[in-house]
Amino acid sequence: DSNNSPGKQRQRARADGKKRRTQVINLIDRLFENHHLQILTVTLDFDDGSIKQPQGSDHQQHFPKDATEALTSWNPHFIYVEGGNTFWLHHCIQKGNYANQLLDAVVGEGSAVYCGKSAGAIIAGDCVETGTWKEWDDPTVVPGMENYADWIGVKGLNLLGGDSIFPHMSDEYNDLVASKLPTLASKVHCLADNEVCCVQGDTKEVRVVTAKMPIKTETSV
Repeated sequence: DSNNSPGKQRQRARADGKKRRTQVINLIDRLFENHHLQILTVTLDFDDGSIKQPQGSDHQQHFPKDATEALTSWNPHFIYVEGGNTFWLHHCIQKGNYANQLLDAVVGEGSAVYCGKSAGAIIAGDCVETGTWKEWDDPTVVPGMENYADWIGVKGLNLLGGDSIFPHMSDEYNDLVASKLPTLASKVHCLADNEVCCVQGDTKEVRVVTAKMPIKTETSV
């Protein structure tokens, strides 16, 4: 519930993020089971820049000390951004000046894979305005940006070559989307919960991939 206080949202985001992180680790283990990988993981709190829940080694020196180190000198291979309140997530990234660090981490040769769910997908696009369409998220958690109208034209990370993301698409939103699309200059990928938008880094090709069966919440990554 995005109407919860920022503190409660952070607690829930950390719990959800750790659960999702475990699922990602299990998937990587299965995909590379013959490579005997050591997987080091941490949870990064964009609100205060702290590092939580280090896992994969008993040696503290193997982990970053803060958000900046996690996104830069730690050289991450995979960055997963959990869902939640789109406006609070965007605010925290801007407040901590993490946008450029995220971009540098996921763009270029040898960069990390960026994977965003819900709000994490929206902020990867050119425009976060799509986060206002359903009015699911509460903008009043961001000082000075308390109204949906304040988020018109606000830019995201633009990892999709100028395209934007509208997640959790279903038939019930067809009319809403049809009315909103003409208001945006960017192309919008409307993703159902069993769809993912993939960007091929070297060619900048953007593709939407659909799973044969809907992905269950407890097993999706």
